[in-house]
Amino acid sequence: MVRKPAKMYRNISKRAYTRREYMGGVPGSKIVQFEMGNLVQEFPTQVDLLVEEACQIRHSSLEAARVSVNRRLMKDVGRANFRFKVRVFPHHVLRENKQATGAGADRVSEGMRLAFGKAVGTAARVMPGQMVFTVFSYPQYLEKVKDALRHGGHKLPSPSHMKVSTLKVSGKIVAPKFAEDKAAKIAAAAAAAAAAEAPAETAAEAPKEAEAAAKGKEAAKGKEAAGKGAAPPAKAEEKKGAEPAKGGKGKK
Repeated sequence: MVRKPAKMYRNISKRAYTRREYMGGVPGSKIVQFEMGNLVQEFPTQVDLLVEEACQIRHSSLEAARVSVNRRLMKDVGRANFRFKVRVFPHHVLRENKQATGAGADRVSEGMRLAFGKAVGTAARVMPGQMVFTVFSYPQYLEKVKDALRHGGHKLPSPSHMKVSTLKVSGKIVAPKFAEDKAAKIAAAAAAAAAAEAPAETAAEAPKEAEAAAKGKEAAKGKEAAGKGAAPPAKAEEKKGAEPAKGGKGKK
């Protein structure tokens, strides 16, 4: 990491050092993401943060400004009502000729003048009037967006100003209604839960119906078997009642 003050890397001097395929040990960028918020919706208002001086912005400075702006937008505007974009990338690799530090270090190693040095970080080179951050949102949140960008601009090594513009959006623009959206989400969740429970209930009732049908079939078979078993004794009784009649005729 860089051990020197940021002002030593602020000014642009010499050529950009960007050919990383010929370097080794380049530290990774601290910038986590370059687009935040609602990435699907189109917004009619665009606010840009522009720098006024040519300078080099270190990746740590860009990340600090990004976190500050994004946190304020999330708190004051809401994730669904803005789109935040980082417009620059830290291509330039910073170099430093590391030397011994501490008491008496000047006698130990004075170092060579204009030494090449080793990679210690990255920075983005920007020109006057170049966009660094852009926020897309609705007109009613304009003041809050400008306040968030103003706080983020304090993290940069150059004076900055904002530019507001209006965009043409395809389709009808409808400002979000938080209460209605929340109620619609709750109703949709309840409908989905009811739809999920209905198949489960039918699946649970199906085995019961099958058991009832099986019991009904067993009862019907039992009744048929009982009816078949009761018929033969009736015939036997008829035969027993007929035998005395035959015997009486013979006796006469």
